Amino acid sequence: MAWSTRELAELAGTTVNTVRYYHRVGLLEEPGRRSNGYKEYGPQELARLVRIRRLVELGVPLARIGSDGAVLPETLRQVDADLAADIERLNRARTGIAAILRGSAGLEGVCPESHPGPGAPRQPFSKPIGAGG
Repeated sequence: MAWSTRELAELAGTTVNTVRYYHRVGLLEEPGRRSNGYKEYGPQELARLVRIRRLVELGVPLARIGSDGAVLPETLRQVDADLAADIERLNRARTGIAAILRGSAGLEGVCPESHPGPGAPRQPFSKPIGAGG
């Protein structure tokens, strides 16, 4: 089976421009050409493209993907650690939001003049943030 660039991109769930970019940066080799000059991709190119797309979806930077589509285990461990840190940060944010929604965040009365309640006009802070005093 052989596919054009457009067909390959559609099969891999990406765009023709992405396929062309991967050619330019050396992640995907230029395939042979048909008699009409169009590129002709086969199953190996499709498998490589799908692998690259999956790695990118997982957060692996393109610069860390080898020209053979390989990724070093340290790179995957670093991406995993970065994702774990993101999850922790997001969970802390969600906990903070939940506390505010419950009214138990200790924020009541902190700036009542600047946040008097729903529908009330907002008043400016008396001093800019970072001003001395």
